[in-house]
Amino acid sequence: MASSKKTGKKSQAANDFLAPFVPTIGTATNVGTGRAYNNGAATVTFTANVDGQPATSYTATSSPGGYTASGASSPLTVTGLQSATAYTFTVTATNAIGTSSASSASNSITATTVPQTIQTAAVTSTVANRDDLTWTAPETGGSAITSYTVTSTDGPSYTGILVTSKNIDETGGTSQSYDVYALNANGTSLAKRIGPVTTFFSPPAFFAPPLFFGPPGFFAPPLFFGPPGFFAPPAFFAPPLFFGPPGFFAPPGFFAPPSFFAPPNFSVCRPACKAPYYCVGGGCIV
Repeated sequence: MASSKKTGKKSQAANDFLAPFVPTIGTATNVGTGRAYNNGAATVTFTANVDGQPATSYTATSSPGGYTASGASSPLTVTGLQSATAYTFTVTATNAIGTSSASSASNSITATTVPQTIQTAAVTSTVANRDDLTWTAPETGGSAITSYTVTSTDGPSYTGILVTSKNIDETGGTSQSYDVYALNANGTSLAKRIGPVTTFFSPPAFFAPPLFFGPPGFFAPPLFFGPPGFFAPPAFFAPPLFFGPPGFFAPPGFFAPPSFFAPPNFSVCRPACKAPYYCVGGGCIV
């Protein structure tokens, strides 16, 4: 009996100089919410082995990638995981003497994150009082994109957009930029800034009254309608689709646009008359 007790004391004393025994792996669980794209996370559980010397810390390590997390107890959360990638995990125990062998591998999880920031986007304004945005869907982060949000730098925000485009009513002549976000079950991507863009402004169609006299250098707007007796000034520039009224008098330097309709008695002098002369019936008079 004495011999047996002596042997037990020697065994216990020997244990005092051993690293901890291997912990027992538990489960790994994907943690997606609130993580940036390609910075996924997983929680890893384990059970410490009570035989031998106690551990002072534990380390979980991913495969692939070798991402690690350490702590004094279970669970441990490993971060930095790549989106849409499958991982398993092992755990080791450490004390002042050394580190145990790795546990067996955990179950496999696939890391998911918020979507990637949108990479390609554009904004144009070719229709009066409207901005047109388009973008290309980014990487999903391993969880399907559910919608987009667009926020204007002048205040309005548009949520729940299910396509990769948005037409936005804006005040003509104003300038603004837009931030576009992609959303999935894990959260919202970082913003993609588009712009600035100046919203197209289209003036009202100008209608000249009877006997309208255009001043020198008058520039007629698109779809200008010249009234009867309209007198065009020197250097008058007629817009596309200009309609010349009866008795229209063309000044020196008159530029006729495409689709110009000349009225009866329309006359132009060639070469152009020099001020103060004007063209009448093909001749220059003062």
